[in-house]
Amino acid sequence: MIQPEEFREQCAVKLLNLIGRASHLRAFVGLDGFVDEIVHVVDKRENAERFQRLSTIAALGERISTAAGKSTNIELVNQRTKLGGNGPIMANALAQLGVKVTYVGALGYPTLHPVFHDFAQHADVHSVAEAGHTDALEFEDGKIMLAKSVQLNDVTWQNI
Repeated sequence: MIQPEEFREQCAVKLLNLIGRASHLRAFVGLDGFVDEIVHVVDKRENAERFQRLSTIAALGERISTAAGKSTNIELVNQRTKLGGNGPIMANALAQLGVKVTYVGALGYPTLHPVFHDFAQHADVHSVAEAGHTDALEFEDGKIMLAKSVQLNDVTWQNI
């Protein structure tokens, strides 16, 4: 059985060998769009710049459970902000390979959200709605993605 690392290496070699063909391809992709904030959850704050993070989802669950019947504060610290959504991620990857991509979706309206600017340099991008937003709480054992997607309700035939 082939190991995952070897499989990834074989795929990368094949893709690199075929990259010249990509410029002859076209793709139409849509319709979602998210601004993803990758965040850490603070366990203990040491000072204004330094903190210890909650390392597991179970630790967050315990913190939340102990808040039942009272109030609590859970501090989130942004690690990076990036483009998100299945459509933009796939379209951006295709465009980076040289495919001529047209994208229609929720990337910021009336102006493109800055997180999509680099993508728009490599693709023909048309935004018809505000992007959704995800706070992706990142832990050593997984992620919890808190999505706000009501903006995607504006991706309609009329707006397109």
